[in-house]
Amino acid sequence: MADPYFFLSLGLTGFRAYLQPKTFDFSKKRCLAIFAPNGRGKSSVIDALEFVLSKDGTLERLGQRAVNNQAGPIALAHNLSEEAKIVPTVAIGVISGKDIMNGSRAAGGAKRPIPAVATTINTCFAVPPIIRGHALRTFVEIHTPEQRYADVANWLQLSPLVEVQKNLRSLRTQIKTAAEDETALQRVDTQLAKETIQTVKIWDAAAVLSHANTLILAPLDSALVLTALAALDPAYVELEVRAKAEENKIGLAGLRQIRNAAASLWLETNDADSGETVVSGAVPTFAAAVATLTKAEGKEAEERDKAAGTLFQALWKAAEPLFAEGAPAPDVCPVCITPIAGTTAGSVVAIRDHVAKHLEELADYAAAKKTRDDAKTAATTAHTQLVASLPGLIGLLGDGDAALKSDLVAYQAGIAGWPKSAVPASDGIVASTSKLLTTLDQAICDIEAKQGDHTYIKAKVRIDRLLELESERNLALRTSEELGKLSEALTAQATTISVEIRKKVQALLDKLQTPMNDIYKMIQGVDATPIRLELPGEDDSNQQRLNLLIDFAANRTGVQPGGYLSDPQIHSVALALRMAAIKQFNAGAPIIALDDIVTSYDADHRRAIAGLIANKFGDCQVLITTHDERFFNYLKDQLEAKTWHFTRIIGLDPAYGPRFADHKVSDEMIEARWAAEQSAANELRQAEEEWLLGVCRDFGVSVRIRPLEKAYSYERSELASALGGFLKDAKLEPALVPGVNNRFLTSLATGAIENFGSHFQDVPYGDGSIGDEKARWVEFKIFRSQFACKKCSRTKFQRPLTLKKPVCAHGGCEAQFEFAAAGGA
Repeated sequence: MADPYFFLSLGLTGFRAYLQPKTFDFSKKRCLAIFAPNGRGKSSVIDALEFVLSKDGTLERLGQRAVNNQAGPIALAHNLSEEAKIVPTVAIGVISGKDIMNGSRAAGGAKRPIPAVATTINTCFAVPPIIRGHALRTFVEIHTPEQRYADVANWLQLSPLVEVQKNLRSLRTQIKTAAEDETALQRVDTQLAKETIQTVKIWDAAAVLSHANTLILAPLDSALVLTALAALDPAYVELEVRAKAEENKIGLAGLRQIRNAAASLWLETNDADSGETVVSGAVPTFAAAVATLTKAEGKEAEERDKAAGTLFQALWKAAEPLFAEGAPAPDVCPVCITPIAGTTAGSVVAIRDHVAKHLEELADYAAAKKTRDDAKTAATTAHTQLVASLPGLIGLLGDGDAALKSDLVAYQAGIAGWPKSAVPASDGIVASTSKLLTTLDQAICDIEAKQGDHTYIKAKVRIDRLLELESERNLALRTSEELGKLSEALTAQATTISVEIRKKVQALLDKLQTPMNDIYKMIQGVDATPIRLELPGEDDSNQQRLNLLIDFAANRTGVQPGGYLSDPQIHSVALALRMAAIKQFNAGAPIIALDDIVTSYDADHRRAIAGLIANKFGDCQVLITTHDERFFNYLKDQLEAKTWHFTRIIGLDPAYGPRFADHKVSDEMIEARWAAEQSAANELRQAEEEWLLGVCRDFGVSVRIRPLEKAYSYERSELASALGGFLKDAKLEPALVPGVNNRFLTSLATGAIENFGSHFQDVPYGDGSIGDEKARWVEFKIFRSQFACKKCSRTKFQRPLTLKKPVCAHGGCEAQFEFAAAGGA
């Protein structure tokens, strides 16, 4: 069995609430739980999953366009992404065994193609993996039995079986109709009446045979009698022999062969519909193709002269947008740096017209060249056909047509030299061929007229037509008989199959029903009334319905849950069904995303759902977002820390996105602000505070560690003073930072530069500058670089209670902390 798929990473950039890039890494801890108050961006994480997996490149609640209550795909992108020049994107990585796949999907623009990795993992989702709390009631209370059946049929992968049932019913109806259809027999009778000149109007084997013997064969030879209308009948075999001999005797076969050979070269006919004269054959086809080629070559040469500057095509194409109407006009020529006014054209408008004219001429030349190439191919094909047709007529002509034969041989020699030599004139050949065809047509007509109506050739044609009608009738009778048998067999089989399909569907529903009720009871308690998934009765013609029923009381059995259960119970029914279906049928990708699913539950039920996830879904990858802090704490209490990452959003920065409790400001983020010519004072201050907090925790300084939800609320002065006191007691003295007149920790506690840039100043020129910020950042990085292990250069430390000085936290090192040499910026 193939290894299941799991998400390895999920990245959001400029998507929904997330402006700056945010990546969730699942490589070490497979599951994720996010707590945040409403409106902080937690559901955007689930939105990202829905978007990247969706076939239409949107969210269900947004729709394909902004209409009615739907905002459309434009709401996918962060409202500041365009201003910040950020491309809205969702990226995912998935892993199956050791195989890793990555892909991304643009969330902006009209085209948002689904990445291959999403298509691959989608094939593993028989049941949608995302469950949103606000949509749980829909399945139980709003969906019709038909809609519910459609959902569950897809989960259970029953759609093929249901389609079989529908197709059988449709096929049986079609076959029964076809078996009773007599159109083919009526068509035979109509044609029979025409062939027998209304002598026999309805097929009767004896009457047809009598007509053939009496009216077709008797006038030729009364002894020639068919005993049966069959190709193997002795009389029919004799008729074939006599017809062949008759044709050879009168020379019709030879005349027709010569005529066909001549007609392949040239033939003039009248169109029956339009009445126009139509000329066909290898000679006129080749002549027309050569004429077309000659014209196309002339046109191509003419356009080539106009577009003599073809070599400058790339230059003109590159210049077109520079001089386009509405574009900023350049002051100088981008090629030779000549001022525009000093060029030959003299103005931007003149240059634009010049470029447009030449590009148009190049387009005309390209079209003329293609026309010439097509004409050359057509002429070559016509030439090959003509060369192959000429020997046929030349070989059949006798001494009486010596002149035409000689002209054809000469014409053949001339044609063989094309295209190196000119095309020989064909007027004489055409005239002679036309005269030959007229002579042949008259000779054939005279012979047929002398024969009259009663010839063995004509008799055979009429008998053959009766044989064809008999074969057609026999085929129609056999088809109708076989269809009748098939209809009866299908009726019997459809009944059997319908019963078996119903048993299969119900068996699978029962298979889902047990785990669903197990989950339902884990949430609502062991005494909760079981839920039943049932199909309609066997005699019901519409089996494509799913009833969701409960036995509420002795006098309320088989009732709809929506009318008898409380809101939490209804939520539990839908949640249990969805989670059981995901567990049962998404084995190829056991992933569940739960977005605010505990809205209507009390504390006990929230604890029960946390226990359910821990006990039943330990082998799944579960992503949870919630605004309920009690539920979040229950999750932390009951779920294994080695597979779960718990985090919370502590704020929503409009210019950044959600800020997480475990989020740190990186050096790259600060540098990026400056690169965009923006102040980084806020980021600078937060980075310093984050670093101070981390060092204080690693060193075990005497400072009160705040609750996690206020992890970054320490005053910088408090942290810097605590760290300074610890270092002094441990007799650890950092090197002075160049440019700072006192201990850097003292300067860090003050934070003058940071405050200038991040706080409002009510005095003139009170705002800080980016230059000051950069200088301060260099000083901070020099000071920070001293807090590294002198032995292994790592920056993570720990201080057990028994030690006065911290040691390196790396298990293979554990060297006692000493200040490293100050590094450069």
